[in-house]
Amino acid sequence: MKKVFAVYLLIVLFVLSGCKIKEYTPVIPISFTNDVEVYTGDFSFSCEICKTEQSVTALVTNTNAKGMSMTYDGANLSFTYNDFSYDLDGSKFEKNNIAIVIFEVFDYINKTEDLNAKKLDEGYRYDGKISIGNFTLIQNDDNSFRSIEIKECDYKIIFA
Repeated sequence: MKKVFAVYLLIVLFVLSGCKIKEYTPVIPISFTNDVEVYTGDFSFSCEICKTEQSVTALVTNTNAKGMSMTYDGANLSFTYNDFSYDLDGSKFEKNNIAIVIFEVFDYINKTEDLNAKKLDEGYRYDGKISIGNFTLIQNDDNSFRSIEIKECDYKIIFA
């Protein structure tokens, strides 16, 4: 009986020694283009997001601002609308601007060394903090993005 228990205990210890917390490291694209719906409070609008390694550009595709382009590079925010163009210091502009939010989320994701995605049924979840609050980024299994949510300021981005 003692031998059976010892063998059983040895098998259990062997099996458990191989168990560890699984870390998920899905691919985060450095550059992408995506249509999104942005919800901030009671207001919503559609835009096309073009993220490159150096910047994020948001082109508004509906509302009275249709055709306005906003580009943020981590320091400067540029607006273009029809023949009008304006550059300003991004640190002095509202941090809930779509180009700033997207830039900050992916800057956080790409600079965090121990980023560990949490596995969901159909994708991955990342949590972090940017200038306007804590965010949750949901990524699909195919490495496309589903949503970004910042609950503190009632802000949500849905990827098409």
